[in-house]
Amino acid sequence: MIEWKKPLPEDLPLMRSLIGQSGAEGSDANAANIFLLREKYNIKIAFAAGSLLRLYTGTRLPGRSGVTFPLGGDTEKALDILEEDRQNLGKPARFIFLTEQQRDILARRYPEMRFETTEDNSDYMYTASHLSELAGKKNMKKRNHVSRFCREYPDYEIRFLGRKPDEQLLRDITDVEEKWFALQTERVDSSFVERLEIYEACRLWDVLELYGAVIYVAGEAAAMTIASQTSPGCFDIHFEKCYGDYAQNGGFAMINKSFAQIIKEQFGAEWINREEDIGLAGLRKAKLSYHPDKMLRKYHTVKEG
Repeated sequence: MIEWKKPLPEDLPLMRSLIGQSGAEGSDANAANIFLLREKYNIKIAFAAGSLLRLYTGTRLPGRSGVTFPLGGDTEKALDILEEDRQNLGKPARFIFLTEQQRDILARRYPEMRFETTEDNSDYMYTASHLSELAGKKNMKKRNHVSRFCREYPDYEIRFLGRKPDEQLLRDITDVEEKWFALQTERVDSSFVERLEIYEACRLWDVLELYGAVIYVAGEAAAMTIASQTSPGCFDIHFEKCYGDYAQNGGFAMINKSFAQIIKEQFGAEWINREEDIGLAGLRKAKLSYHPDKMLRKYHTVKEG
């Protein structure tokens, strides 16, 4: 039987290697996300046939409870092991977070499988050039937001934080989170959970191999972002925060554009994943306002019979 376990910091290097081999782009397949969201979604991992396997049992949201397609290694052999494990447990092989390619592989292997998808789980994908340049008529509003920020705060400064921790920048990242959090009039459970995730990300910055940036206005931290590389050329935005007047005056557009430019020029970013909207109307509107270059659909399935 497969020995499932909670992901530990020492598992991250192998996880990143196998994810990189697979060329995965999905936010669910990002190593830092798997670790940071391990409690929220009760994520367990296993290594079989040189592949990374994941099991999610922490939510009843459609398409978010089940096992995932193997990443890296011998995926066919890993699927054999996974199928045997599910049979021994007397549980159906419910696959989640499947890409179209993975769905097609399973469809050939298990002709009886039924596949479904939900827009709530689709990732919003943008080219790094798109977000760093905001070219064209469709991006005029975002360019105006950036221009407004520059006009309002001509003395702004952006500082980039690479994989080597900088204690002052890490404190400023959490400072932005605290100021954003303090202004929330309706604090839902997810806000408290995300707050803890941001603090853990800062505590384990180098272990998680994170990247980030902070925008300062007259020495005050006004906006921040945290990201990591999923696979070569593909980066995932984990957190992005701005608050108060800074947000009203274009701070989100400014940190988004500035960070995209940095990771494109310095780290060869080609694609930026701004993750799913999980069915939240406000979040969907915000992500659509950047006009995604593609939507990464994710499929889930239940094996019949």
